[in-house]
Amino acid sequence: MKVLYIVHSTDMSTGANKSFLALIENICKQGVVPFFVTPDKGDLYHFLQKKGYYVLSVSFRLSCYPDLHSFKDGVLFLPRLLGRRFLEHRAYKRIIQLCRQEDIQLIHTNVSILSFGLAAAKELGIPHILHFREYGDLDFGCHYYPSKKVFYQTLAHSLSYSICITKGIQKYHHQTTSHTQQIYNGIQPSACQVIPSNPLNSTDDRRYFLFAGRLEPSKGALLTLQAFFSFCQEHPQNDILLKMAGGMSDVSYLNKLKTFIHEHQLQEKVQLLGNRKDLDVLMREALGTIVASEFEAFGRCLPEAMLNNSLTIGRDTAGTKEQYDNGLELCGQEIGLRFSSTQELAGRMSEVATAPAGSFDEMKTRAKKTVKALYSSESCALKVFNFYQQILKPS
Repeated sequence: MKVLYIVHSTDMSTGANKSFLALIENICKQGVVPFFVTPDKGDLYHFLQKKGYYVLSVSFRLSCYPDLHSFKDGVLFLPRLLGRRFLEHRAYKRIIQLCRQEDIQLIHTNVSILSFGLAAAKELGIPHILHFREYGDLDFGCHYYPSKKVFYQTLAHSLSYSICITKGIQKYHHQTTSHTQQIYNGIQPSACQVIPSNPLNSTDDRRYFLFAGRLEPSKGALLTLQAFFSFCQEHPQNDILLKMAGGMSDVSYLNKLKTFIHEHQLQEKVQLLGNRKDLDVLMREALGTIVASEFEAFGRCLPEAMLNNSLTIGRDTAGTKEQYDNGLELCGQEIGLRFSSTQELAGRMSEVATAPAGSFDEMKTRAKKTVKALYSSESCALKVFNFYQQILKPS
C-alpha cells in the first residue's frame, strides 16, 4: 500500500509532528510504503531521509489568510495572499506528478489547514484523508481560505475522508458521516537519552511546577503566570519555582510575559527555559505539569506527562477535559486536577504544594493506566491502517 503523507512543518517539536512520527513508525509495520512531502528541508525532512524514505520538499503555506496584526501586515496582505496561492498551485502540480510517477494509492494530509492534497487527489481519482489535529480558528487563529463554509463544502466529496483526534474536534468540524473516523493520537514515552540543550541546573534543587507548551496566548501562558503570582502571595515563604518550557513565535507576547514577571517581582521564581529536549526529565521531577490551553485539540503534553508519572493540572475544557473524562470513565476516579479559572489554578497549586508526600500517587497511577489503555501508538496505527483498508477496499 503506497501512501503519500503531506506535513505542514519540519519542526519536530510540534505536537502534530510528534504524533505523525509515532504513527509512521508503527504503520509501516503493517506494510504501508510511505512517501512524504514537506514545505522545506528542515529537521523533519532530514530525519525522514536518514530513515531511507522518499521525501519531496516543495514550498507551500497553510491554506488560510496571512496574518493581519500590524500596519506592515496590512501593506503586505495581498502580495502574501497571492504568493500563497501561487505556492499552493505549484505544490498541487508537483504532487500530481509524484503520485503518477510512484503509483500512489492514497494521500494523507497530516493537518486540516492544507487543501492542495485533496485537490490533487480529486484530479488523480484517488482517496484523500484530512487529519483534523486542530480547531484551526479557536486554537491557532487561522481563517480558512476562501472561507470556512467553502472549506467544509470541499470535504463533501466521494474521495474525501477524515480522521479526528478527539470527539470534540469531530463534533466541531461536523465530521459525522461514514467517511470519518475518530482516532486518538498515539503516545509513547521517549527514551530520554538525548543530551539536554539546556541541562538542568544541578545546584538548584527547589521544587517547581512545570508549564510545558509554546509561549503564546492560546496555551494560557499568561494565565499560568497570574495564577502562580496569586499562589506566591498566599504562600510568601515558599521557595517553589515555575519553570516554563516552550518556544515562542510572537516576540511581543514574550515581552508581555517578561513585563509581568518583572512588575510582580517574580524574577527569582520564574524560569523561561525555551525549547527543551529533556521534557520527560522535567515532567518527572515536577510537583505537577500545568496544561492551561483553553482550546487544546488533544494536547500531547497531558498524556506525555502522565506517562512520565507527573501529576497533571489541566484546564477543564476541550481536549484536556475529554482526556480527563475518559480517565474518569475508565477508572471511576479522577486522573488529574482540573481547573476552570486563574484563581482555581492558584488553588490547585496550593493544594499540591501543601499536600503530604505521596498524596497523589494513586491518581498518577490511574493516569498512566488511562494513557496506556486508550492512547497507545500501536493501537492508533492499527486503527488508521484499518481505515486505509476500508477506504481502498473494492466496492
